[in-house]
Amino acid sequence: MNSFVSAGTRRSVVVRLGLIAATLALGILAFGTTKAFAATFNPLYIISDENWRAGYSMSQAEIQAFLETQNGVLKSYSCAEGGPNGLHSQVIKPASQIIAEAAGYWNVNPKLIIATLQKEQSLITQPFHTASASDPYGTDYHLTNAMGCGVYEGSPDRHPGFGDQVWTGAQTLGCTTGSYKWQPGQQKLVWSYPDGAYILITPVNQPTWNFYTYTPYYPQQSVWNQYMLFFGDPLASPALKPVYRFYNKTNGSHFYTGSELERYTVMNTMSATYTFEGPAYSVNASNTANSVPLYRFYNVKNGSHFYTASAQERDTVIANWSSTYRFEGPAYNVSMTSTGGSPVYRFYNKKNGSHFYTVSLQEANNTILNYSATYNFEGIAYYIGL
Repeated sequence: MNSFVSAGTRRSVVVRLGLIAATLALGILAFGTTKAFAATFNPLYIISDENWRAGYSMSQAEIQAFLETQNGVLKSYSCAEGGPNGLHSQVIKPASQIIAEAAGYWNVNPKLIIATLQKEQSLITQPFHTASASDPYGTDYHLTNAMGCGVYEGSPDRHPGFGDQVWTGAQTLGCTTGSYKWQPGQQKLVWSYPDGAYILITPVNQPTWNFYTYTPYYPQQSVWNQYMLFFGDPLASPALKPVYRFYNKTNGSHFYTGSELERYTVMNTMSATYTFEGPAYSVNASNTANSVPLYRFYNVKNGSHFYTASAQERDTVIANWSSTYRFEGPAYNVSMTSTGGSPVYRFYNKKNGSHFYTVSLQEANNTILNYSATYNFEGIAYYIGL
């Protein structure tokens, strides 16, 4: 089967980083791992105000799906909830729900809470274990002191237990009063591990000030490292929504999703079929040009996915190819205009019936010149407004 409608009528958007890495059997293209959010650590500007205050950047379902991709105890851990301002609840809730509710209440990014849980007690990646020579404390200790908030001996404000730790830690990370009150240009005296002495620093923004008040050690790279590892650049605009790419090992096609929940679910339950290749591109949710749904179909015969931003093409596929393509609805929004946008080129694989998409003109030209026996060039599929 070839293209559904003429190439000139199609508009779509996929931004893929990197070039063709190799040509595999059947002429399938394999792509190298991509990194959409290359970043450099700045100890005075660790996270943007926008990301700091993105209290609803992950739903409970997304947090749970993320936890299930990791080896840590939190993916199956439940406890009493905790609550605002030291209030307690006897309601037992899963860790993902406690994180989501505390993040929303205090308007602190749940990704930041997750990064802090890993920085303080390795709870995201460490499975349950009892005390041993390598870890004289064990998981129970780590859960009791999960956020490292008021846990040090002699602290007048103890908050033992996972629920209280998450709620109090989120409150503290989001605080703007008392010792956490900050103003531009304000200096702070902290202990510097590189220097082995106290130094004066000038944090750029409130959340960076909060990090050094929460844990007064320079340079605070640990929390940045964990955030980067799990979620990408903490300075990237939250309006830039990453679209993730998977490589289908059974048929050589690629699968794209803009859903965090779907990303983690596929990683957790379908790793035998799909290799996660990281963020492939980003869609600027604040750009009004990105208002056109990108529709997704699943090819029931070969297991690949097909994407189109053309309502006409969508309807044609539904009307004439329903025995092959199962309609899965809108995936995310893209642009139909070339003004200020990046074109995405689409190719049809004549050997396995899949499509591949690239924003790289060099890659498109290379495919046309060297792989025309396998790929039909179908023109510009859609655009992404930057």
